[in-house]
Amino acid sequence: MTTTNTHPPRRRRRTTVVIAAVAVGLLLATLAMPRGIRLGDEGTGDAELARTVRQAAWPSAGHLGLSVALIENGAVRTAGLGTTRLSGGRPVDDRTRFEFGSVTKAMTAMLLADMVTRKEVSPQTTVGEIFPDTAFRDPAVAGTSLEELASQRSGIPSIPSSLDGPATLLASMIGSNPYGGFTPRDVIDDAAGSRAVDKGRVVYSNLGFALLGQALAARAGTSYQDLLRRRILEPLGMRDTVVVGDPADVPADGARGYITSGHETEFFASDGYVPTGAGGWSTSADLGRFLAATLNGTAPGADATRPRWDAPDGSRIGYAWRTTDGITWHDGSTAGFSSFVGFDPALKRGAVVLGNTSASVVYLGMRLLGRDAPTPSERLTAELPMAAVTLLCLAAAARTLEVTARRRSRRLLPEPDRLKVASMTWRAIVLLSLAWTIGSWKLLWPPLWALAAALSVGGVALGVLRWSRLPTARGPRPRLRWVTSTASVLLWTAAGALLATAWLAR
Repeated sequence: MTTTNTHPPRRRRRTTVVIAAVAVGLLLATLAMPRGIRLGDEGTGDAELARTVRQAAWPSAGHLGLSVALIENGAVRTAGLGTTRLSGGRPVDDRTRFEFGSVTKAMTAMLLADMVTRKEVSPQTTVGEIFPDTAFRDPAVAGTSLEELASQRSGIPSIPSSLDGPATLLASMIGSNPYGGFTPRDVIDDAAGSRAVDKGRVVYSNLGFALLGQALAARAGTSYQDLLRRRILEPLGMRDTVVVGDPADVPADGARGYITSGHETEFFASDGYVPTGAGGWSTSADLGRFLAATLNGTAPGADATRPRWDAPDGSRIGYAWRTTDGITWHDGSTAGFSSFVGFDPALKRGAVVLGNTSASVVYLGMRLLGRDAPTPSERLTAELPMAAVTLLCLAAAARTLEVTARRRSRRLLPEPDRLKVASMTWRAIVLLSLAWTIGSWKLLWPPLWALAAALSVGGVALGVLRWSRLPTARGPRPRLRWVTSTASVLLWTAAGALLATAWLAR
């Protein structure tokens, strides 16, 4: 009697279905894959300055648009490179508005110096004196002077406890506004509920600077936005510079911001955290004017730039402004924008750099001021860890196909069971989502994500085809398989929930 082996035709059908699933998955994943960011060929303004910046800009740094100003002997030259949006944007110029983040701290510090000159406050005026009706948890916080806040020596934590958590951290990484909805009263209450740790040592604090700005505004009897406008922006003719507390008030003509994986970000805006950098918008033309006046000492509160204390990194700090290797500077970074203002007082030379991605522009500012910046190989080395993590995520997701394709003859790599197929499927979904969201796509080729996603789809399709013939839990100890598979699913569910929470918080 003869028998017919039906396995080869069945396997051929499975192979055909898997190939079709991979092909369809590749097509769909290509449409959804992350977009790498590169600096465009567009250029405006001073051609020589634009060429200098383009030569200094690292190709894989993740810049999209850059607006720069160079101050030499009192003259300001400006240039723009790239575009305001990833799709359909206009060329950047010196009137393009960018979020300038913590450069606002430099202005807040200058408000303090100006108010000291006017004898409205003393450097030793304390927080408790300005807010006498506030109950401070730590007397050291109440006794913190305005000078300690301005020089980052207050010991107040950088962020309030309400923002100190993994969900908030991940949300900020994907471009959300962590300070949305915070009022000036919230800032005061958060500071009042904190403790001063290691007071007297220079440690960066966003909460501390927000408190400084709100304290100065309270002493002046107005809002921080109005105080900044009247004391610095209007006297310097900075007509295109605004500070907003509500996202609805963000300039409609401003550039859009992006994290370097290509995802658009929320704008930073907060009435409470405006003094520290949440809500400031300016142009290279305006900031060039501001820096030129600061450089020649005519800007209100210019004395804030004078170095006064040593910082642990070897630099010196004044009121917010740092001096490193002869350069006095401050930078800023929001979810989707980066900024730099700095000057060399010896050479009377200053530089402004604004970018609309999360990629740092400090190295460009330092290059314009004649200082060494990290070489391409050093920058590449710094980016390699995140690139490696991204590749590991993709490889682990694509491995779903290899796992579901295992046969009984492979002893070292046992045939999967249903628990394995289910856990691998869920893991692939979460890993692909993480890689898509925060992967190093300014360095890696985005189609790699599409390929990994397509292979994962093929693996899931094969798992579904083999499902009815697979045992639920393979091995001599099925209870242990249930425990390990459940733990794996819970782990990746937690990671997925954290990512989903971060997106929903936007």
